[in-house]
Amino acid sequence: MGPEEAEAAREAVAANQMSQLVGRRLVEEFEEKLAAHHGVRHAVAVNTGTSAVHLALASLGVGEGDEVIVPAHTFVASASPVLYQGATPVFADVRATDYCLDPEEVERRVTPRTRAVVAVHLNGCAAPLAELREVCDRRGVALVEDAAQAHCTRYDGKPVGGFGALGCLSFWQDKIITTAGEGGAVLTDDDALAESVRLLRSHGEEPVAGPRRLYHHSVLGYNYRLTAPQAAVGSVQMGRIAEYDERRRRNSDLLARLLADVPGVLLPQPSPAADPCWWKYTCVLDRQRTGMTAAEFTGRLLAEGYPVLPRYPIPLHRQPVFAKVVNTSDSFPVADMLSEQAFSLPVHPAITDRHVEAIVSAIARTIASGA
Repeated sequence: MGPEEAEAAREAVAANQMSQLVGRRLVEEFEEKLAAHHGVRHAVAVNTGTSAVHLALASLGVGEGDEVIVPAHTFVASASPVLYQGATPVFADVRATDYCLDPEEVERRVTPRTRAVVAVHLNGCAAPLAELREVCDRRGVALVEDAAQAHCTRYDGKPVGGFGALGCLSFWQDKIITTAGEGGAVLTDDDALAESVRLLRSHGEEPVAGPRRLYHHSVLGYNYRLTAPQAAVGSVQMGRIAEYDERRRRNSDLLARLLADVPGVLLPQPSPAADPCWWKYTCVLDRQRTGMTAAEFTGRLLAEGYPVLPRYPIPLHRQPVFAKVVNTSDSFPVADMLSEQAFSLPVHPAITDRHVEAIVSAIARTIASGA
């Protein structure tokens, strides 16, 4: 964040364009930039990435009695909106190569009650969209992309977020771009779904072309609007997104090259179709070789001041909030392994080559010192 973002927010406030209803043009300009970047017809800005997932499911009509398949290894917000709709999250295991949803596991869990699959592009790595879309199309299930961590990621040469019925973005403070702390968006090529998301975003109030509001609420909606100053900040950030993409790729490439020579660290293996822009460069610690869990390993590094963190140490099927919906006979061996052995490394634009080299040196030293 720089002076341009601060000035954009200041100008919006000075012009009294603070809410989306008053500063609508600022929000629309941001939405237009998002749609163009992601190659979709519509981008609908909202207040958080969690709200984006919620509105995607709500616009598809997901409700009580329905099931939605979600990866067991991801952030809670990929699954909690399923509960908002009174539906049941059904967890599926992920792949050990890229930590994204396993299409074979999805196929096993589709039932007549399944309404949607949430494919998370985790850490900035594209989920196996071709295989997932084939399963969804064949079984008559909607595909929702959770691209909260993957703004610049591509799959088969195209930006993620536009392969499913809807895509969801997050602009939280340390995402690829931010709208000053919180924010999100829903992406779609479907005109009817876009209209539904816009309606649900703002109390179910019918939109009007001019400044006059009708106060006519046709459906139960929510207050998930993004503010105009946040949109102004987001528009400035969109002007930096190519630079952010390049710097993240450079940092992650250097990390991968240096870590390849460190025994005990297993690197992610994206599929050939995936072209990641890493949000967090996530690896797996070989416990048999190092004698440590990720918690023990990262604890040592954090104590020395290195920002190396465990990655989702409690999988969703073990989270108390989902206890009532988890089938205890199901097993998720990859998600359980990742909860104990996965750790993430920073690749954000402020990281320099010197930082990367220091982190890798600390990792090698910690592993060499043993458990």
